[in-house]
Amino acid sequence: MSKTLLLVEDDEDSRDLVSFVISRSRLDVKLEIAENGQEALEKAFSKTPVLILMDMQMPVMDGWQAVPLLKADERTKHIPIIAFTAQAKPEDKARTKEIGCAEHYSKPMDPEELLNLIQKYLNS
Repeated sequence: MSKTLLLVEDDEDSRDLVSFVISRSRLDVKLEIAENGQEALEKAFSKTPVLILMDMQMPVMDGWQAVPLLKADERTKHIPIIAFTAQAKPEDKARTKEIGCAEHYSKPMDPEELLNLIQKYLNS
């Protein structure tokens, strides 16, 4: 049975690339997509993904706002969240950990590296 992975990304090219990489992998996951943090909350509460890839800079509600809300809610606090962002400074990495992200993954993505990271959380 497929596990649900929630990708929260406002950039269409990035969404398409991650979708392509996952579809070509051997991972047994169903990819749900949200284009902003508000959509991410709605989908996470209704679909209960096993993992969330969260862009940190988006319109409507960004990842900096969405992650603490997800971590504060009983329904979603257990879900690991990977910050999936172009922000790669040490202070950005520290901040994503402080708000509850399990990992910080800096774009541009390396498909094999991203799949290995996703696999790590699917197997735990």
